[in-house]
Amino acid sequence: MLLSTLLMLQVGEVVLQASEPVAADPWQETFSARCGRQRLEVRRPMRPLESEPQVLLNGRTPRGDLRPLQQELGQVGAAYRMSFTCSRDGAVQMRWVSGQMGPHGQVRYRVGSAIFREGALVRSGAEQATEETFWYR
Repeated sequence: MLLSTLLMLQVGEVVLQASEPVAADPWQETFSARCGRQRLEVRRPMRPLESEPQVLLNGRTPRGDLRPLQQELGQVGAAYRMSFTCSRDGAVQMRWVSGQMGPHGQVRYRVGSAIFREGALVRSGAEQATEETFWYR
């Protein structure tokens, strides 16, 4: 106690500063996988909310109609679980399960997949799922 008092007397003037942390802009959730030379990356912006998710294959937007996939992966407030599979023919398959709270407290679950090959989206689709599907993986 005496030592603390002596140290406080020697310090003359104490200055305290506080600052509020600022959220990163943009703030995003990123999922990625590498299959040989193929690198698939999904970037889901958390802020700003109106931003669409990006799907990149080797740093570029894959050829093909990505709108349904982006809409499926861009649900604001949804929790996603992702998994990736590599095939011997060079294709990369992405699978996801999502859960999103509805207005009356019920959770809406979806499951989907997309396949990419040679720089293009080959196929994607999603459907309704159950809670067991979400927690299985």
